[in-house]
Amino acid sequence: MLKNEHPHTLILPAFLGIVKDLLIIYAHLRRKLEFYARLCYNENHHRAGERRQMFEEERQIRIMNEMSEHRSMTVGELAAILRVSGSTVRRDLTRMEGKGLIRRTHGGAMVVEEVANSLSRNARRAKDGEIKGRIARCAAELVADGETILLNSSSITERMPAFLTAKNITVITNSLYIARELSEREACVLILLGGVHLKKAGTIEGPTTVGQITGMKYDKAFIGVNGIDRQFGLSTASELEAATKIAALAQARQSYCLCEHTKFEKTALYKLCPLENIHCVITDAGLDPELLRAYREHTQIKIAR
Repeated sequence: MLKNEHPHTLILPAFLGIVKDLLIIYAHLRRKLEFYARLCYNENHHRAGERRQMFEEERQIRIMNEMSEHRSMTVGELAAILRVSGSTVRRDLTRMEGKGLIRRTHGGAMVVEEVANSLSRNARRAKDGEIKGRIARCAAELVADGETILLNSSSITERMPAFLTAKNITVITNSLYIARELSEREACVLILLGGVHLKKAGTIEGPTTVGQITGMKYDKAFIGVNGIDRQFGLSTASELEAATKIAALAQARQSYCLCEHTKFEKTALYKLCPLENIHCVITDAGLDPELLRAYREHTQIKIAR
């Protein structure tokens, strides 16, 4: 230190340097904190959006349950059952009408009969029982020992448990009736998917069901359809069931469509997949030979005898 130099003249620059460094560190930390705050907000906002979408789809399944039972209902009646506002019900009904599930009326809505019939297990099961049984037996014979399969709810797949002879299999299903048939079966692990109960169809549907399926991988999937067409592919009448069927097909190593010959050259409202995406279609001997040749250009066709 020089003789005439005051000690403070050395301390002050060092102090200011430390302060400057601290301010730089503070600014850096602040930017980091703001970034993570925005990240957390966006993530929570996204999850909230997913929850709102999930609640909406689940509400629509509950609305279909009520509409299938009562045929027509008012906004006030649905709001009281669901414990939501009238505006929420009106918004759901508008979207459901756009999907072809219901028809709006003054002050409420009524079920679309075609959709109600397609969801009715009793109506579907009563028709062409012998033909459906032959198709179900043919499909069941394709299941090998030790395989994991998914049986999506349909009037044909519900008949498959009676014909399953494979040992040590795992069966995934969204059908309460299939689950009941297999619940006491030895050498069979049963996985019943969770979700919202669609009463008229006896199935479990909704975003929870789809989410569980997309987290799985299995050997074979068996589904039913309302229509099969060379251009449009496989289709179903109800959007409530379409999402589950699409997910079921996507996660299978081999996918099988089970349907009567009367479903050929027909389309329903919601497309499931192109014909080329299906491993095999199993149908009955009533299919016209010319149609059989034409469809075999797109995928395998197996005739149940």
